[in-house]
Amino acid sequence: MSVAARSAGGRAVLPALSLLAFMMAVGPFGDTEYTPAMPAMAKALHANYGMVQFTMSSYLVGSSISQLVYGPASDRFGRRPVMLVGAVILILGAALCMVSFSVWPLIAGRLVQGVGACAGGVIADAAVRDAFSADRRQRVYAKLNAAFAIAPAIGPVVGTYVAHAFGWHANFAVLVGLSLLLGGLVWYYLPETNRNLDKRALEFARLWRNGKDVVTTRGFLFYVVLGGLCVGVVYTALIGAPDLVINVLGMGSSAIAIVAGAILVAFVIGAGSCALLTNRVPNLWIIAAGLAVVLIGALALLAVAVLADGHGSFGEYLSSIAFCFVGVGLVVPVSTAKAMAPFGDTAGAASSLMGFIRMGVAALGTIAMSAMHKGSVYDIPIVFLALVGVAIVVYAVYLIVRGPPPEPKKSKTR
Repeated sequence: MSVAARSAGGRAVLPALSLLAFMMAVGPFGDTEYTPAMPAMAKALHANYGMVQFTMSSYLVGSSISQLVYGPASDRFGRRPVMLVGAVILILGAALCMVSFSVWPLIAGRLVQGVGACAGGVIADAAVRDAFSADRRQRVYAKLNAAFAIAPAIGPVVGTYVAHAFGWHANFAVLVGLSLLLGGLVWYYLPETNRNLDKRALEFARLWRNGKDVVTTRGFLFYVVLGGLCVGVVYTALIGAPDLVINVLGMGSSAIAIVAGAILVAFVIGAGSCALLTNRVPNLWIIAAGLAVVLIGALALLAVAVLADGHGSFGEYLSSIAFCFVGVGLVVPVSTAKAMAPFGDTAGAASSLMGFIRMGVAALGTIAMSAMHKGSVYDIPIVFLALVGVAIVVYAVYLIVRGPPPEPKKSKTR
């Protein structure tokens, strides 16, 4: 019998945050670990770089659609068994990518990989809602979403050296190994946090009703769409950076590791600031600050491209992209916590819909990047500005409907 299966019946069991973070991180790590090798992959597969970028879009589409199933299935069968199924699918998708020698099987493998990878985020979000009290959730989500964003930043660092030493196929071999490890850890150490299995959770009428209730819950779509637009910034940066660094600026693939490291540090700064501001500053003020930071960074990135006539320095582009990620780190944890806050027994359905919408919105950003690919310094700033511009419009409309956020509480002096 596994360790997880021996959990005490009837009592809420707190899953280890390290395991939840690993569940949430493996998929995003695999999303981007191969990105430093994308220019080499395009040459080896005799494919247009935009088609290789589309492997990220296919992943996000698979991730988005399958999240509609994982949440209700975990409400019906439990968080643990559904997570195990997701790990198996992730292994199969990574294995298909590993043995691909043309772009279309690679795109298909990434689609399967996305179907499996998203289980970790859905189940982790729902498990937090199951097991942790309301006053702890936002801090927990901040930590887990740090793992979600740190993982795709670490991925290119690892992928740079793996691809250089062993070739791009080895990046997917690493993911197969991590997925096997994930399945083993879930089997032995993940307790079942869902103590009220809903036998009707997968009935169509129930799915429709739960979905309608979730979507019409005040603020849900607002927070989820904002989160999706910011996640879109993450993914468009990670598929655009290799092209910018290697093909446009003419630098080596090791420079991508520097980009990933800067993104990692920037997001940690943003997420850490979010954790410090939580319970001190109204959530809408935190989100406004995050969007402002992303906007400033995107405008700076465009200014570098325009003023330098496409010949700006690596450091100028890097600092502008990193600055955007500070803002992303402010928005994503708050938007996740606020979107999930109202839900109890339907946490799985809420988590699924959040993932479906958020990843779907992010996929639109990567599809736009692939479709408009010109191999220029303008690709990333144009998509960044489009994403943050839409986010600001959504924020403004929400404020008009809801009213302005409350003023921050002044500390009392003695």
